[in-house]
Amino acid sequence: MQEEIPQTTRAKAELLENGAIFVKNVKELPFIADHSTAGPTTGQKSIFLRFNDEKLVRLALVETQSKTPYTFDVERKMIQRNGIDWFPAKQVKSLLHCPEQTFLNLDSNCIYHCKFCATPVIQSHVSHRILKPQIVTRTIKRVANQGLSAVALTTGVFTSPTQSVKHMCRVVKAIRKEFGDSLPIGVEPFVQEEKHVDMLYDAGADEIKVNVETYDPEIFAIVCSEFDYKNNLKMVRYAGKIFGENRACSNIIIGLGEKEEKVDQGAEALADWGIIASLRPINLSPLIESQLQQALNNRATRPSAQRLITHAIKHKEILKEKGLDVTKFRTMCLKCTGCDIVPQRDL
Repeated sequence: MQEEIPQTTRAKAELLENGAIFVKNVKELPFIADHSTAGPTTGQKSIFLRFNDEKLVRLALVETQSKTPYTFDVERKMIQRNGIDWFPAKQVKSLLHCPEQTFLNLDSNCIYHCKFCATPVIQSHVSHRILKPQIVTRTIKRVANQGLSAVALTTGVFTSPTQSVKHMCRVVKAIRKEFGDSLPIGVEPFVQEEKHVDMLYDAGADEIKVNVETYDPEIFAIVCSEFDYKNNLKMVRYAGKIFGENRACSNIIIGLGEKEEKVDQGAEALADWGIIASLRPINLSPLIESQLQQALNNRATRPSAQRLITHAIKHKEILKEKGLDVTKFRTMCLKCTGCDIVPQRDL
């Protein structure tokens, strides 16, 4: 029997298909727009909306209404589609790049050049910025009484993966010293050796995200040309072994021109290792779209709403079969849900 998809889940998938929204009276937004140096909306302003009091979605802001069919009327608290009232909505406060979490990019530069990532592009024009442990703990303290439930850390690689992981470990230890076990900590590093995973676990991280990026080796060789596909999978698998079931996750990007079956195969392989995938629609940021399309011969395209739903349904079946539970995650993207259709949460 075909699973009945909630109306709000279909609506969220449609919003993610486009990925952007125009805001009427943007100066009247109750919370300032987010501006990230890492993640899906790197270099773009974005907002989190909860619509119909159910689904959470993160959308990039566009300056002209012609660039998206979706409009958010701040005064009326309404999402409109093609000028017609669609779903009631309210903006959700982003503490630091995420509702209820501080999601911090510890190192704002990166020596690598993954074709889908805008972080090196935006940082090539600014001075190197690294968040020291005392700055991180001070930042967390500022929002600790504003509904903070978790800390999430990511990082670029400025010198070497080992040095980046060492710095992340220092930050994790500083957070633990300052806050004890009151805040779960999720980490999203680039790891090249098993010892990198061990170091973060020993430092006190609760959950880890090591990204597959794409399970299609042909696409991986193009968009992550500086990395080794097999070693990358080895690191993902090892992270699942060390952190355990329901405590390790990994991005699989949808929309890079990958073979359709590779998305589900990747999600199933991860689940076999105790890891839950985040099936992430590609963000065709104007900062990287040209270089990405050139590398992929114009195969990159933001996935359709139906494609996102189809893969999420299959992923839900895989998770049930493997006995994995998204709702046990306390940090990072699987806790937030704003950028993806997340099985066991959105459907």
